[in-house]
Amino acid sequence: MSESTSPSTSIQVMARMFSLLDTLALEGDSASLKTVSERTGLHPSTAHRILNDLAVGGFVERSGPGTYRLGLRLLQLGNLVKSRLNVRDLAIKPMQDLHRLTGQAVALHVRQDDEALCVERTSHERNGIQVNRVLGARAPLAASAAGKVLISQWTAAQLHALAQANGTRAETLHTELQNVRANGFAVDGDSVEPAQQQAAAPVIDDSGQIVASLSLSTSSLRLNPEWSDALKGAAARISTTLGWTTGR
Repeated sequence: MSESTSPSTSIQVMARMFSLLDTLALEGDSASLKTVSERTGLHPSTAHRILNDLAVGGFVERSGPGTYRLGLRLLQLGNLVKSRLNVRDLAIKPMQDLHRLTGQAVALHVRQDDEALCVERTSHERNGIQVNRVLGARAPLAASAAGKVLISQWTAAQLHALAQANGTRAETLHTELQNVRANGFAVDGDSVEPAQQQAAAPVIDDSGQIVASLSLSTSSLRLNPEWSDALKGAAARISTTLGWTTGR
């Protein structure tokens, strides 16, 4: 910023720049100068000048005469940010909040081969709700709420192969996963501890892929709609920090 440029003017230019980038993102592959000018309310000459400056930096590309699209520089920056995102780190605060609300254990699971592997689990200690990194607790994908969430996007062929490997009926598994997708979470009883029930919700990344499942373990008589909503809300918070936008 030059000495002759006031802070308020710089902020205004930045606001216009962000508006143009947002408009190009919403338009998709490319948009004409006329379109972005109308969408942003900027005079064509103003929009043209800012778009040209953005093109110099690689944030915008000219896709044809008088048309623009987002540039590869944004992809490079996005990939840099994405590489720093760790679902285990991003899950800590939502997991603590969910444990504090329900008083029940909260865990984060990822898929490892044909099993759901618990990698984080909350505990109530003197200095508050702690999230401990653990490795070891496993459950078959088709036999646990956490696992069913992790495979809820699988194709029919993948589910058929999994059912065959586990000696279960593919039709039954398909029906269960339809319910998981419809409800936004899965619920199971625990065959090892009959008094316990596990509910799990998906954690989704910026590409729409389920990368983890967040679970809440409760007494089978105590899971209620309020806790189910809180579980889905906590999973959605983690998904949002990973770049997922609801309704895509």
